[in-house]
Amino acid sequence: MSKILLTPGPCMTSESVRLAAAGPDLNHRDPDYAVLQSETKQRLLNVYSQTQEGWHPYLLGGSGTLAVEAMVTSCIGNGRVLVLENGYYSSRIRDILEVHSIPYTALNHGWTKPWDFDSITVELEKGYEAVIGTHNETTTGRLNDVARLGTLCVRYGSRCLVDAMSSFGADSIDFTNLDAVCSSANKCLHSIPGVSFVLAKDSFSDVLSQIPRRTYYMSLPMYAGDNPPLTPPVPALAAFRQALRELPVGGAQDRHSDYVTKAEMIRQALVELGLVPAIPFEDTSCTLTTFTVPKGFSFESWFEANLAAGFVIYGCKGSFKDSYFQVSNMGDLALGDIQGWIDLVRRLIK
Repeated sequence: MSKILLTPGPCMTSESVRLAAAGPDLNHRDPDYAVLQSETKQRLLNVYSQTQEGWHPYLLGGSGTLAVEAMVTSCIGNGRVLVLENGYYSSRIRDILEVHSIPYTALNHGWTKPWDFDSITVELEKGYEAVIGTHNETTTGRLNDVARLGTLCVRYGSRCLVDAMSSFGADSIDFTNLDAVCSSANKCLHSIPGVSFVLAKDSFSDVLSQIPRRTYYMSLPMYAGDNPPLTPPVPALAAFRQALRELPVGGAQDRHSDYVTKAEMIRQALVELGLVPAIPFEDTSCTLTTFTVPKGFSFESWFEANLAAGFVIYGCKGSFKDSYFQVSNMGDLALGDIQGWIDLVRRLIK
């Protein structure tokens, strides 16, 4: 039985995207591959109008976490780093820093709170090479204010690095004062897993080669040119190009409008059924929502009831895992898919 994925990645893909991955065998030294890579990079830069000029894309073979680790290890020299934590995924950035013995300070805001800019300002006055935060903290769906963060980073002379894993391509991002942003193909861009990426400002890209190299595979400068240094995931890249071809003409702005419509359908219906969101909707990404598990269900039984009807919802992390679940409107979902799930939820609860 085919399933409807209401998860924040991997997400639903179109048939044409899946067929692109199943296309003819292609070697990465073939001139046709150069065309594939070039088009993918250009279309990726066109997702947001602000990145069409002055930004450089680095395509990587691997999951979104690979892109985060590549950004962290390639964009930081010997200085101290400030990590902004307010969820499981921003805490993972701290774990990456520890693995690579990069000195850092972590500001932990708790899982239901926004960034405290007064505390951030106090820390930045101490001097940091870089600040790292998550735009959409997928743990709850909270959308953090990276525009304000970027402004502060400029004031205090720190680089601003952003994990935009589950927001890139749908939520608005002000790139003005950001230095690097990472994400993945299998989230809001509707492709299959296997390709992730980092976008860096051209001015910052020139600096990357001067930063001491910490890794081999994840060293961003290796991926700056037209010829991939290592064997790339060619089928996944072909699918990614097709997914970018299918992006609405207005790019992220148009996809945002579509996601908002679907998110509002879900949120209104679940609130009417008595479910409670983990954080206020006005603080939430348009890509997913975190709700309390309905009374009479554990998360496991709620997940199984949805799965039996062909819908896959998402589990939460840590202290949230028994009380909350997540539903995402990310991916190639029709309004009928959303309505079908809402009808199921009504039947299960009532």
